[in-house]
Amino acid sequence: MRIVTVGHSTHTRPFHSNQAHGLKYYLVRLQTEGFCQAIVNGILYLIRPGDVLLCKPGDTYELIIRLGKNEPPPSGDYFLSVDPAEAWIQLWWEDYQQDIKLNVGIDEMLISIWKHLVYEKRRVKDFNPDILGYLAQSMLLHLKRLIAGGESFNIYERSISYQIKTFIEKHATESITLGDVSMSVGLSISRASQLFKETFNQSVMDYAIEVRLSIAKERMLIGGSTLQEVAFLCGFANYTHFNRSFRLRYGVSPSEYKRQLRPQ
Repeated sequence: MRIVTVGHSTHTRPFHSNQAHGLKYYLVRLQTEGFCQAIVNGILYLIRPGDVLLCKPGDTYELIIRLGKNEPPPSGDYFLSVDPAEAWIQLWWEDYQQDIKLNVGIDEMLISIWKHLVYEKRRVKDFNPDILGYLAQSMLLHLKRLIAGGESFNIYERSISYQIKTFIEKHATESITLGDVSMSVGLSISRASQLFKETFNQSVMDYAIEVRLSIAKERMLIGGSTLQEVAFLCGFANYTHFNRSFRLRYGVSPSEYKRQLRPQ
């Protein structure tokens, strides 16, 4: 995938960009802080944090950032533009032909991938276009997942739920509690649990167990550890809990599953 430009901008002064003759590339822009305005095909859009702009080749595009004494904080954004000749981006865009502005919230994973994309683009001596292309595809696929997940939920609530999900995935092998999870997003245990349940249709700790079991299956596939060691390394308090959880989810015990992995 040929990336035309990718980067991050922080505007502390007024800024104006005008592509009156139409864009020559696909543009994806995420507002991360402050506010601005965009005029796309003659329609004015107020852009706030969490808003994603999607502009395709041929769209007229004007970006306006007004900053004065009584204006909001500096405007910050991430942007990506892709060559329209790339078949993959054309397929990705088919779902968003009628969309210009969507709100996905401030998602930690999305921004993390975008940052890696920016760093890779800046490499000179060991630049690898394949890595850049795969990072761009990963970022856009994750963005598509965020857009799809926002169809029926309040954007703030969904953003909090995804923060909880990311926290669980990062710390699943540790002895995390509901208090740890709720503290990570600054909410009460009951409110954090409620938002997560509404978004993903399962409890916080059920998801933590699901992640732990997934990691346990990987460790069993690799081998080299006893089942008791696997249970401990994956965050289970004891083997009994691990055995019971594994059997409930997969219909077989860990020992039976491990035997199935052996070459016949």
